Amino acid sequence: MSTLKTRCRQIGQAWTEDGIREARAPWYGCNAGRAMASTASADDRSDLWDAICHMRKTVARYDAAIGAPRRHAVCLRLLAPLDAMDATADSPAPDDRSEVERRNAAVSGWMAMQGWLGWVDKPAASQALRVVVDDERVTDADGLVLALRCVSDGIKGNPLKYRGRESFPVD
Repeated sequence: MSTLKTRCRQIGQAWTEDGIREARAPWYGCNAGRAMASTASADDRSDLWDAICHMRKTVARYDAAIGAPRRHAVCLRLLAPLDAMDATADSPAPDDRSEVERRNAAVSGWMAMQGWLGWVDKPAASQALRVVVDDERVTDADGLVLALRCVSDGIKGNPLKYRGRESFPVD
């Protein structure tokens, strides 16, 4: 409850049932999510949060593929059982790919994400990676949302369009 009270205070919500419901949204747990929620409309938040989660998973898989150390501690993971206890219809399918196929997929995912971030100006793309992956402080929330929209379009397979604030000459 103290965490929810703090979140309510941080996002400017009253300690009411609606305020608590809003504070429970997963995006209020990190700097990227809070900045995204303060700038984006309520309809866009889910898609942009999916983009944040996708970026984090992509970077984690890429880091593992190249043998880089984990960026964050895994202390709570030690308490979770390592072996699967049971499976349901909602459980992900087992990954039968070889180690090489997984590594290639991780690198391809990283390259795709970098390509999607190429559709926004460099400062916004650079900040998006720092804020989303390393939970740094947000200096340009609008730029972050522009970068997240590019990633969201890429995830969905939508046609990409330049979303930066700089204009480029067209030949």
